[in-house]
Amino acid sequence: MSDFALRRESIELIPDYNVAISEFENKTEQRRLLTPDRIMGWKITTPFMTQTQFSDYLSIFDTKYGALTSFTFTCPFTTTEYNVRFRPGTFRAKYENGVFKAEFEFERVL
Repeated sequence: MSDFALRRESIELIPDYNVAISEFENKTEQRRLLTPDRIMGWKITTPFMTQTQFSDYLSIFDTKYGALTSFTFTCPFTTTEYNVRFRPGTFRAKYENGVFKAEFEFERVL
């Protein structure tokens, strides 16, 4: 079972590839694929929550020291468990009309 098992309202899959782009003086560029492995990322949006429920999400973020420590997460698109960490600077929380909501991103750790 994954380390991250809290409720989610929505999850967006953010796939990408590790491409190096070299720009030359004559304005041309060369692109190279650095690794053939797809880079996986996910944007997570929580449902509306009480302060107690919100503290569970913030606790995981604090326990992992943000982007420092990795943990496991099961992707609902593939049902595959991945080793992930929080993407730096993406944890956002909102308090409005008496309820909390949070949004954050995970990135796959290779």
